[in-house]
Amino acid sequence: MGCRAVRGATGAPVAVHHESAADRPLSLMSMRGKKDIWLVGSDDIRLRIPYVLELRRRGFDVTMVGSEPPDPFGAHEIPYHRYSLSRALDPLADWRAYRELLALFRDHRPSVVHAFDTKPGILASLAARRAGVPVRLRTLTGMGYVFSSCSPLALLLRPVDHLMQAVASRVASLTIFQNRDDQAYFLRHRLARADASELVPGSGIDVELLRSQRPSAEALAALRRELGIDGEVVVTMVSRLVRTKGVAEYCAAAGAIRRERPDCTFLLVGPVSSEGWQAVPQSEVEGNPNVRWLGPRPDVPALLAISDVFALPTFYREGIPRVLLEAGAMGLPLITTDMPGCRDVVRDGWNGILVPPRNVRALTVGLLALLDAKRDALRQMGANSRTHVEQHFTLDLITDAYADIYRRALYRTSGRAAIPALP
Repeated sequence: MGCRAVRGATGAPVAVHHESAADRPLSLMSMRGKKDIWLVGSDDIRLRIPYVLELRRRGFDVTMVGSEPPDPFGAHEIPYHRYSLSRALDPLADWRAYRELLALFRDHRPSVVHAFDTKPGILASLAARRAGVPVRLRTLTGMGYVFSSCSPLALLLRPVDHLMQAVASRVASLTIFQNRDDQAYFLRHRLARADASELVPGSGIDVELLRSQRPSAEALAALRRELGIDGEVVVTMVSRLVRTKGVAEYCAAAGAIRRERPDCTFLLVGPVSSEGWQAVPQSEVEGNPNVRWLGPRPDVPALLAISDVFALPTFYREGIPRVLLEAGAMGLPLITTDMPGCRDVVRDGWNGILVPPRNVRALTVGLLALLDAKRDALRQMGANSRTHVEQHFTLDLITDAYADIYRRALYRTSGRAAIPALP
């Protein structure tokens, strides 16, 4: 029996012992009635705290595992474990993350491990199977860089990713997709089985909470004055500074539009990325005269409330982009690309405009069409966005769907023989 240091709920290293099946046998029969869910994510798993609170109201005990600091979780008394995860292409870092997850699962023996995002969906599924976790779920929140880029490296890595996704699907109890395009792709390429896959549209938006964070009219006027945009038309994009999110295309379109419409302000909100060569350098947006980069901000609902149009020109294979749902819930007309996930949120001409990916001219034309539209038409598009989110993507709807999946999975495993942990 060995030991490895990982980060506990306080963020400090703690010793976690590796134990074989003989050391600590895993009995599913003894878990009957137990509903502890471990959610595994990356450096933004704090965004799932509202989801965890809803799960608690439905009777589940939830622990979170991520790669970000522990501060946000303590306020809600959510058990949290930190592990090392790199977004970059780094096999050694991935192996380290896998070993840390394996140690956690062997030590705590959860009933359900549910991983979100591309890397955690693979690493946590493999580690949970080896640790003998009875229910292993993974949600694909999009298909990632390898399927978003046509670069030589992406094309070279695609068969490798196919193999890893197929293996992860085999060891997972269920693979959950956020849009039909991704599900169809996996089934067509035999990367998942139809009887072991489900569709849950997105991660859910707490619409009422989001709207409650909208400041008063006086505070919004003060924010406009602070940013120096009184009387201007505002277009906003919220994203990490990553090339596949369409940051360069957004900046180029802003430059083209401001030559015709100098009364327009283009805001870019989001942190610098750690994704290596995929990252947009900070200097590239800081020095751009046509875009106001505000960096990461805690007041995104307020910034959406002073915006007239929301843009996300991504060519990343999204699941269901959360920022589109948040902007839609705030009643904004949307412009985004005709990509999987994005087209689930935007109906062209009804609540926004869909444009081809990586097409600055089409993005420019689409933005100008919205900016030149009559106020009543924009308000109707915004109202349609709000209705669409309320009917299909609320946190209540999504939590109910996942709670049903958890209960069915636990019921199916409760009467089976124990799944042995692998040495």
